Amino acid sequence: MLGFMPDVKDKLLAWVSLGDEPGVAPDAIERVRGLLNTDDRFNGVDRLGDDAPREIVAARDALRDYLVRGDAAGVDRLARDHRLVVSFTADGPRLEAADVDLVAGVLAEVHEAHRAGQWQRLKACANPDCQWIFYDGSRNRSGRWCSMAECGGVMKARAYRARGRSA
Repeated sequence: MLGFMPDVKDKLLAWVSLGDEPGVAPDAIERVRGLLNTDDRFNGVDRLGDDAPREIVAARDALRDYLVRGDAAGVDRLARDHRLVVSFTADGPRLEAADVDLVAGVLAEVHEAHRAGQWQRLKACANPDCQWIFYDGSRNRSGRWCSMAECGGVMKARAYRARGRSA
């Protein structure tokens, strides 16, 4: 629950569903993964809908750009616009939202995930039709697809057919 004040966390859960397979992430980073997957590209659906605040849509899109393309400009802009404060606890320093600010809470979660080494395990599925964000729990962090049973099988079959056509 680092980074989120309780009412902010509950407000985010109004738009985000947690525990959607495949690739569920541990702890607080699951809320961020859930937010990133509200842009369901496989089904062509934006699950945030029209009632979601523009800031949270912008945060989702900026975080997706940061995760998938390494483009930090949007996230950097969000960090300047949404105040975070450093607090010190027995477990060490942490960032948290300065006010009841949904975007600042999400940014604090991303910071904590980086610090814990979890952000680097979030990946976009290598199937260009899918792009589902999944948590790569493999020991060597080599996961490429959200699910071997679905996207992995499809992509391997495509590669096999392409090799057969070129031969």
